[in-house]
Amino acid sequence: MESSTQFFDAGTVLFREGEKGALMYILVKGCVELRKKVEGGETVLKIVKTPNEFFGEMALIDGRPRSATAVCAEKTGLIAVDDAIFDSMVLSNPKFALTIIKTLAARIRSSNVQISELTETIPRERTARAMADYAMRHGEKIFDGAYKVRIEDVRAWVNSHAGVALDDFDSCLARFLKNETLRYAATSAKTKEHIVLPETFVRENNRRNEPRN
Repeated sequence: MESSTQFFDAGTVLFREGEKGALMYILVKGCVELRKKVEGGETVLKIVKTPNEFFGEMALIDGRPRSATAVCAEKTGLIAVDDAIFDSMVLSNPKFALTIIKTLAARIRSSNVQISELTETIPRERTARAMADYAMRHGEKIFDGAYKVRIEDVRAWVNSHAGVALDDFDSCLARFLKNETLRYAATSAKTKEHIVLPETFVRENNRRNEPRN
């Protein structure tokens, strides 16, 4: 199976939400984001980054259009599996079939949690959480433990990963700056290109530290 590995550059769209699908994928190396459209942007349903994880299988199981868009977050190696190979794997390998069932159950549970968060949290909270997440992933940590980020980069990321509309982001950012929750970086006093997220802001809005049920 190693010989059938295909490599894709970062930013490659493997399939789009709403398209008809004929393949599922098994991750060899790299990272893939599964994104779903929401009002005003997109939200990331899942990040596939563990070797042998698979995604896109629902198109082979129920034949319905893709429920999400798959985008390579970095250079990624994948094995494509079509209908015939998938059916053969399920029928001949009970362990694989059980893995499929458990994976689908876990994804349904996770999707329910994410949908609840999207419908029950206000844009300000979603924006703050997504900004904190972006800062920890991509920000520049500075001397006082705060994170420096480029406004346009975090703006685009929050829109495409947390489903926050651009207008909502702009309003939230203006509010954060006005009440001094966030501040412009010293190097951006005139250009207004970068902001600083204090350590307390990141810690308070870090979803990774929240307990999971």
